[in-house]
Amino acid sequence: MLHVETVAVDHPLQGLVWLPEGKLRVLDLRTLDGQPAVATCSAPAEVLVLMRDGAVCGGAALGIAAAYALALAARRPVPPVAWMEALQPLMDELAAIQPMAAALQWALGIMRQTVVSSRSGDDMALRLLQAAQAIQAADREANQVMARLGVQLLRRHKASVHRIMLHGYGGDLSGGGGGTTYGVVRSASAAGLVGEVLVNEARSTMPHAEAGVFELVRDGVSASLHADVEAGRLMKYDGVTWVVVGAEKIAANGDVIGPLGSYALAILAMHHGLRFMVVASTATIDSSLPDADDLRPDQLGGAAPGGFGGGEMALDVTPVELIDAIVTEKGIIEQPDEGKIANLMSVRQLH
Repeated sequence: MLHVETVAVDHPLQGLVWLPEGKLRVLDLRTLDGQPAVATCSAPAEVLVLMRDGAVCGGAALGIAAAYALALAARRPVPPVAWMEALQPLMDELAAIQPMAAALQWALGIMRQTVVSSRSGDDMALRLLQAAQAIQAADREANQVMARLGVQLLRRHKASVHRIMLHGYGGDLSGGGGGTTYGVVRSASAAGLVGEVLVNEARSTMPHAEAGVFELVRDGVSASLHADVEAGRLMKYDGVTWVVVGAEKIAANGDVIGPLGSYALAILAMHHGLRFMVVASTATIDSSLPDADDLRPDQLGGAAPGGFGGGEMALDVTPVELIDAIVTEKGIIEQPDEGKIANLMSVRQLH
């Protein structure tokens, strides 16, 4: 049975923690601004429920949680020759939670390769746990690099202290730690580059937006929550300089599949002469997808019952021509296009 309890949250926030007794502790994002709750999972089915219900949010976090779910599954005795056959149904269930989350599919690919490359007699539970921990550590490192590069980008385009509009949750609990979009604004705020952060609240992401404001304010960032329908007015009258969003998947040409509402914000940003930044690791780049023009609404997911985002949240496609910069752990691409994306993927990670 899934054990849930309210706790005092850590600082910095830790969303997914592997415990010494061989269980996974999950901090429920939906409870962050109220009575924070953690669930202790001892079986993969328990992790699946949390992922589907929106307690875990963001492609990277879903990928890490999926990796740990497989590590939990491998703690059960199965003949070594049957490991791939035994784990494939769980992998399929995990992949289906958010099909457009490239980081989730990337993490599952690593776990699949770990199983395939294992030798007879290997401790599969240990091998998969080590792979899951490596995925989490790599994401945390990528977030740290993206935060530094995002600050560099803001510094280059600084006319005054920036007022940033954030859309979609990209905080500590969206991956291995540090956050994507939130990591950039936190670091920029500490550097004196940001005056205020305006966090958009949309119906499909309401609990996550509220938790995001809690997280930013807790870290000393001046942040406030606004309805997404206010975005145009705020851009026109309140001195917004950048709109910053994350991504679930980036096509080879730079089209971005991200939180519902990103497309409208990109159009508004262009109309008002603002800059539009995407912060996402290269794990989100799908070079096999030429562009996102032909994706149908049914391929972009839908909101969970009640309108609040669960595992398969509703997504938008933002065309590359509306994007000023994509910040990844391998570098910054300004005015992105297919050639720049390909060049980025051919370079080694920055440190």
